[in-house]
Amino acid sequence: MLTVGNKLPAFRLTSVVGLEKNKEFQEIAQDTYPGRWLVLFLWPMDFTFICPTEIAEFGRRNQDFIDRDAQVLGASTDTHFVHLAWRKNHPT
Repeated sequence: MLTVGNKLPAFRLTSVVGLEKNKEFQEIAQDTYPGRWLVLFLWPMDFTFICPTEIAEFGRRNQDFIDRDAQVLGASTDTHFVHLAWRKNHPT
């Protein structure tokens, strides 16, 4: 189990980074954000009745994390295509 201060193991994933056509996805890895704290949060699935509030709140507070040299990374069991669909339905 990882805790605060542990290093993330090596990973390489396709991430949803925006809504602009043909620029929605980007491959990210553990070293994509050098010199920044990585804040990882997980949820079971995008289109559930509980998780959208937490996902949206991380989005609203993103600048607070950036101001503290931290990058928020969220993940679920869904594919990047499902993440994009959720972002299109919940753009804030």
